Amino acid sequence: MTDANLPHSRPWVGILLICGTTLFFAALDTVAKYLTREYHPLQVVWGRYFFHAALLLPFLWRRGIRRSFASANPKLQIGRAVLISVITFMFFTTLSYLPLVDAQAISFTMPLILTAIAFFFLGEKVGVRRWIAVAVGFVGVLFVIRPTGGAMHWAALLCLACAALNACFHVVTRTLARTDSPDVGIAYAGFAGAAIFSLAVPSVWKTPDLEAMLLLASMGLFGATGHYWLSQAYVYARAVVVAPYVYLQMVWVAMFGFILFDDVPSASTSLGTAIVIAAGLYVFNRERKLKGEG
Repeated sequence: MTDANLPHSRPWVGILLICGTTLFFAALDTVAKYLTREYHPLQVVWGRYFFHAALLLPFLWRRGIRRSFASANPKLQIGRAVLISVITFMFFTTLSYLPLVDAQAISFTMPLILTAIAFFFLGEKVGVRRWIAVAVGFVGVLFVIRPTGGAMHWAALLCLACAALNACFHVVTRTLARTDSPDVGIAYAGFAGAAIFSLAVPSVWKTPDLEAMLLLASMGLFGATGHYWLSQAYVYARAVVVAPYVYLQMVWVAMFGFILFDDVPSASTSLGTAIVIAAGLYVFNRERKLKGEG
C-alpha cells in the first residue's frame, strides 16, 4: 500500500469535506428556521429525519439491513439516536425564536463543555490554560445572550442546554467509535429519529404545500450528506487537523441569516461569537500540541 492510500494521508481532502459539511449543516439550520415561521418545530424535525431515513434506505438495502445496524452495543446506539433526536428538536425550537447567528454562536460552546465533561466523567487531564479558555468562552456566551441587557430570551438558555447535551452526545459517540463504524451510527440516528417524530407529529400536523414539502425533503438531504461527509473527513485527516474548520459554519450562517432574514449581528453578538470561536480554537490547538501533532 502506498503512502497516498494510508489513512489520514490526504488531509486536504478531509479539510475540503469538513468545509462542505459546514455548508450542508448551515443550510439545514437555515431551512429549519425558515420553516418554523409557519410550521411547528416538531413537524420540521420530523421532515428532517423522515427524509433522512428515506434517502438512506436504498443504500442500507444494498449494503444489507442487518449489516447496516450491526452494533457491538445496540442499546447505547439507540440511546445515542434518541439523544440526538432530542437535541435536534431543542435546537430547532431555539431557531424559531433566536437569530441564526446567536443560536449558532451559543451552540459552538459544545467543544468547551466537552472539555469540562472529559475531565469530570472521562478522567481526562485538562490543564490550567484549557480551563481558562473554557471560562473565557463562556464569557463570550454572556455577550451573545446579554443576561443583564434586558434582551436575554429563554430560548438562549435552551440553546445552551442543547450544547451541553450535544457534548454528552459526543462522549457517547467517542465511546461507540471504538467498536462501531460511523455508518452504523448514521443509520440508527436516521431511523430512530424518523420513528420517534412520526409518532409525535400527528398532534401538530399542518399539511405542507409543495414548497414546504421540498424544503422538508432538502433537510433530509443536507443532514444525511453532511453527516456522511463528516465521517469521511476523519478518514482522510486527523480530528485535530479538520476540527478548526468547523467554525466556517458561522460564516455560512451569518450570510444566510442576512440574505434570508435580514439578520445583522449586533456588536455584542459579534464580539461574543469571536470570543467563543477564539476559545474553541485555543482548546483545539492545545490538544494538538499535547498529543504531539503539531
